[in-house]
Formats: sequence, C-alpha cells, structure tokens
Amino acid sequence: MTTLTQQRTRAALPAPWPADRYEVYCERRPPHGGTRDRYHYAELAVESARALGLAGLAARVVVTRLADGVVIYDAPGGIELPVSAW
Repeated sequence: MTTLTQQRTRAALPAPWPADRYEVYCERRPPHGGTRDRYHYAELAVESARALGLAGLAARVVVTRLADGVVIYDAPGGIELPVSAW
C-alpha cells in the first residue's frame, strides 16, 4: 500500500449533501441523556420528532430552525407549526 505524502487537490471538495436547517432535540428520561439530530428537509425533521414522541422514547422532543433559533415543534409546550411554515 502506498502512503500519500501530498494532498492531491488544492481546494477542499464541497459536501455532497445539503446544509442542515433543522435540529431535533430528544430529551430522554434519566439516566439517559439527550440526543441531537440535524436535518435539511422539514418533512424528515417532522417525521423524526413525531415518531420519537409516539414511540415513547423521549420525555420531550423539540425542533429548532437553525437559521434563526425559532422553536417550531414542541408538543408539551404547545408549539406545532404546520410544515409549510417551517
């Protein structure tokens, strides 16, 4: 196996996937901690948030729009904007 001593490209390659726009925070019951997942598409963030809530895997699920920090889904807090507003 040959070890490369120099980088073959001059500029870093762009990421092949789109940038993240939403963060789904899942707060679990003790002794488990919380988890954060990021999504680009609103439909996938909604599906993830609702599935975690329905499965009973989380004490609380919050979805935040990364661009401005607005909470757009928080079932216990009574916040659930329609997907078209995400």
